Amino acid sequence: MKRPLTSQFARNGLFVKLMLSFLSVILLLASFNLFSHLYLSGKVYQEVVRQNEQSLKQTVEGYENHFRLTQNMILALTQSDTWTANLGILSHLKENRRYDIVSEVKSDLLTLYGNPFLHIENFILYFKAEDYVLEKDGLSSTNDMFGKYYYSQDYPADFWRSQTVGNQYLKVLPAASFTETTINSTRSLGRLMPVLVKAIPYEEVYGVVMLNPQRLERAYGDAGKNPFYILDAQGQRLFSTAETELPALKYTASTSSYERIGNQYYFYEKGAQTGFTYVRVTEVAAIASGLRGMRLLLAVLLTAAVMVSLLFSFLFSFRLNQPLQRLVAALDRKSGSSPGKLSSVKEFAIIGDRLSSILEDNRFIRSDLDHKNSLVRQYAYTHKVKNIPLDASLGELDDALHSERPYASILFKLGFTRAPEEPEKHTLALWHLVQRLFAGEDGENVVLQPEQDLLLLLLFSPGPQSGILQELGTLQELLAAEDSLFLTIAVSPVYSGETPFTDAYHNLSELLKERRLNGETQIIVEPRASSAKAFHLKVTYGEELHNLLQSGNEEAVFGWIDRQLEQLQNKDATAEDFRTFARGVAEQASKTVMKLNLPELEAGLLSALSGEPFAVFHSTSHYREWLRELVAPVLAAIRSGSETRDPVISFVLEYLDKHYGEDINLNIVADKLNLTSGYLSSIFKEKTGINFSEYLNTLRIERAKELLMNIDLRIQDIALQVGYQNVNSFIRMFKRASGLTPGEYRKRVGGDNQGVASASGEE
Repeated sequence: MKRPLTSQFARNGLFVKLMLSFLSVILLLASFNLFSHLYLSGKVYQEVVRQNEQSLKQTVEGYENHFRLTQNMILALTQSDTWTANLGILSHLKENRRYDIVSEVKSDLLTLYGNPFLHIENFILYFKAEDYVLEKDGLSSTNDMFGKYYYSQDYPADFWRSQTVGNQYLKVLPAASFTETTINSTRSLGRLMPVLVKAIPYEEVYGVVMLNPQRLERAYGDAGKNPFYILDAQGQRLFSTAETELPALKYTASTSSYERIGNQYYFYEKGAQTGFTYVRVTEVAAIASGLRGMRLLLAVLLTAAVMVSLLFSFLFSFRLNQPLQRLVAALDRKSGSSPGKLSSVKEFAIIGDRLSSILEDNRFIRSDLDHKNSLVRQYAYTHKVKNIPLDASLGELDDALHSERPYASILFKLGFTRAPEEPEKHTLALWHLVQRLFAGEDGENVVLQPEQDLLLLLLFSPGPQSGILQELGTLQELLAAEDSLFLTIAVSPVYSGETPFTDAYHNLSELLKERRLNGETQIIVEPRASSAKAFHLKVTYGEELHNLLQSGNEEAVFGWIDRQLEQLQNKDATAEDFRTFARGVAEQASKTVMKLNLPELEAGLLSALSGEPFAVFHSTSHYREWLRELVAPVLAAIRSGSETRDPVISFVLEYLDKHYGEDINLNIVADKLNLTSGYLSSIFKEKTGINFSEYLNTLRIERAKELLMNIDLRIQDIALQVGYQNVNSFIRMFKRASGLTPGEYRKRVGGDNQGVASASGEE
């Protein structure tokens, strides 16, 4: 049933509340405006005085600060030993003819008159002994300068000849009109205010700074709206914007005051630093006339505002009340129960109770949905990048991805110059920084973390690559101050939508390997030409290092390592090349230790390669120190054991090292030594701690690992080369020793060394 109209106008109804509120506000504002006008009309003159005093105070501060800044700039210049020496030379220019000094002094002068905030037209150096000047246009005589280029009746050439600075550092002269006179014309330079400054300790040289008082007045004054005067400490007028003379003012002892003479106020204030008196004249007749007009206008506007406010208050209250009444009725029908009273206005009580619950639920649902959608989107893109099929339940999400739009991708790899305590915090900080720099429109760009130290950015609608590089340059500048971490940033070209994300990620991963060895953030766009050839210690190098290690000569081994590192550095090798070389040296040292039967060192060499030993290496010195610490114990052990080495065992080890690829056994080696196989087996076990067959198999497996680096060799051929006539026996022994079949080992290790193997072949 429709509610009666009288219920809409109940005392606690919205319409009545709104009307009473509007009437209260209108009455309050009208009373306030009337009272304010009656009160402030008597204070208008005081307000004029206060505003003008404040305006003059700001003007005085501006002038005083400007004179102080000018003095400090000139003082900083004149305190230079080079400046003093140059002016000393130029003060006797006819004698020494050092014209080469002129350009250097002009360059020093440029720092002053070239500063637009100093408002200096020119800085003229006057050399009294030689009677010439130096200014921004060069050298000229005193007569030409002050008779032609800067001529003024108040300041002829003889005036400047008679001037001395004395103990004063800065002396301001009254402003005057200057002209530039040439053969054909005369050009006005306007009014300038000369300032004498002490250029050097010598009295025969001083400077004349030509200030532009008009620009100063525009910068610090009121742009010529009121007459303005500057008087020096003796009351002499230095500058004014009006030609009329000032009346006799009292100039009270206080720093600022004012006097009213007729229909004018004379505001004046004395500068604390210069001692100048600044005077501004303000007319009050116009203000009084405007005040009378303002009173009449205010009365008319106040009456009209009250009437219009009453009318609109009624209309607004009525129009707002009607739809709210209908909304309340609808909510009441849906709720089915009477809500609790939340406000003195019953409509607001119902709406607040119903809508607050609805909006709260809606906010929670939207927030939760947005969060889940973001996680699912990240999950889907990660699977796309790593080429992992999506679950059947997420099949529809695959169509929603930007899989057919052009895109560019950027891969960020975190590196540290020292091991961080919590690297995940650095990754999270980089995540947020990348998202802020490449936010994109509507959040369409995606940031993924395919690995712990990697971030992949997918840019849709990327624009030109130059824009991307500019943003990355900003990131590079931000990280320049961080000495504990750096980034390797690989940037792809713009791909078409047909290029899979997996291919882009693979290309960027390969591009990361182009990083050079240093601790700075590097941006890599394309592979760089390099004469370095990455190598996993070649067989020839392995034999050379093996022989050096067996000699126990520390100087020779260290020298060989230094030469290899220097060669890599000279060929602009990548950081990956240095890692490969270091691993090769460590593996060769491990083989040498095994051949020489030094089991106590073999475990240490293997542990040195575990984990990421080169993660914080960013210079050749890091690799040099690490390799020296690695091989130093090996060399010491070899030197200490060389004196007690058994000749029989030495022969067996050398023979096996040369003939491991042949069909040999214990009996064949024993015949070579004219010993029984049983005796040789027991003495070999006693001296080496390992059986003859175990040592031979270990040696063959290590050689096979080297040959597996060459992807052109078949596994059957490798088995024959290392002495296994049956390929199945070779596979069984290889898996027993390494935990992997030869094919699995080649896939795992050979993937990072295919380029290495080919480079080794080119050597």
